[in-house]
Amino acid sequence: MLVVRGTKKLRDRVRATPAGAGEVSSTLLGDWFATALFWKPQVTLLVNERTLLPVFMPLAPAATLLDRIPAAIASALRLHGVDDTIIATELAAMSDQRIAPTDNRSIVGVMNGYGIVGERMFGAVNGDLPALSMRMSTMIVGPLMKGTGSPDRELAVVLGADEPPEPPSNVIQFPGSHRPNPAIANAIRPSATARIFQLKVTLQNIKPPVWRRVVVDAGSTLDHVHEVIQAAFGWWNYHLHEFEIDGTRYGDPDPDDDWGPPTVDERRVRLDTVVTVGSTFGYLYDFGDGWSHRVTVEKVLPAETGTTVPACIGGRRACPPEDCGGPWGYEHLLEALADPTHPDHRHLTDWLGAPFDPEAFDPADFSQNLREGRLGALDD
Repeated sequence: MLVVRGTKKLRDRVRATPAGAGEVSSTLLGDWFATALFWKPQVTLLVNERTLLPVFMPLAPAATLLDRIPAAIASALRLHGVDDTIIATELAAMSDQRIAPTDNRSIVGVMNGYGIVGERMFGAVNGDLPALSMRMSTMIVGPLMKGTGSPDRELAVVLGADEPPEPPSNVIQFPGSHRPNPAIANAIRPSATARIFQLKVTLQNIKPPVWRRVVVDAGSTLDHVHEVIQAAFGWWNYHLHEFEIDGTRYGDPDPDDDWGPPTVDERRVRLDTVVTVGSTFGYLYDFGDGWSHRVTVEKVLPAETGTTVPACIGGRRACPPEDCGGPWGYEHLLEALADPTHPDHRHLTDWLGAPFDPEAFDPADFSQNLREGRLGALDD
């Protein structure tokens, strides 16, 4: 049996037997996650649970999509040089297809990144979906950083290849995807009666600690606070994110989110309506790598003439590189960089592309990061 875990926008368009509670794929590669991409023409993106291997295929006709998925997966495996015997076994196991909601936020985050990059590369491959699948399979993916790094190499390991493919010489980065909010344009300087919140933002599960201290207009909307945190740390703002405050999730609402109560639109919520001095709340960036931040409202200050907010007024240590695999992947990265004899030293040094100092921090980078982040968002 093949269980396809589809986003809501995909499930709304297909006809299929729903998977029962607790049912999973009986295939070697496990479940496949899927979403609909409304390109021209419309496309389905599949992502494998075990290897994060991407497979792009036509969405239409949607009524027969699940019937066509096994053949699309088999074709992709052939392009990767998988043995015909393994492919035949997978096809036999996939003869019965079921549909289910997504159940793994990390994989959905990776799928979102594939969709963003894939759309930009679609024209470069002249709409050739198998070629796009192959190119995307060589991407360095955060959840695989502590292991093989890319889906094509992970596939080789899962299927027992003697030697996985060589790592790619170039790394395709996920571009920015944040939607700009014109309403925040007036929130850069507080009014004479405004208050300023001083926030300390600490990256969790990292030792020694990585943290930033910022000041923001207390009346800023949460999407503006998101941009400030991104700029203060030096994140690239190309992954999903959310705040969790007193048990409520705030972010960019996604109709495909299958986890719990709907996310509250962060663009409609002011910071000072949900927190006050002494409050602590969570900020999660990149559902794949899982960068969890703890935010504390340290002080409430009166706005003074000439005060400019937002600003970064303190911090310690460099932000980890994007897509390095979360806290555990970052630990592995630092170990490899510090030891020239480490088996991953050359590969990860090439992947970084430039020297990396984990102790570096310069608050002067904040303004440029904030400006570039917004320009990147407007370019979308």
